[in-house]
Amino acid sequence: MSKAEVVSQVISVEGDLLFSTVVAKRTALLSQLKQMQGPCQLDFSAVGRVDSSALSLWFCCERLALEKGFELTAINTPEDLLSIARLVGVEENLH
Repeated sequence: MSKAEVVSQVISVEGDLLFSTVVAKRTALLSQLKQMQGPCQLDFSAVGRVDSSALSLWFCCERLALEKGFELTAINTPEDLLSIARLVGVEENLH
């Protein structure tokens, strides 16, 4: 693999991302992200229901990635989460 080919690490996000569940999920997810050393993807394919707290979770993860100096991207983002992001004008952050 050449230096130009950097493989992203993938973290799977699972379950519902709601006000009632997001705090515990955030703690676990940030712990995983702290171990990352390079580009990373959050895979939302196993996520069920979402509310606006899911967007807050994304921003917490994105902030940590910026602090650690690596790129974070979202894949398989639920349409409901994209709709919330679109509503507040930050959809481009989830691509």
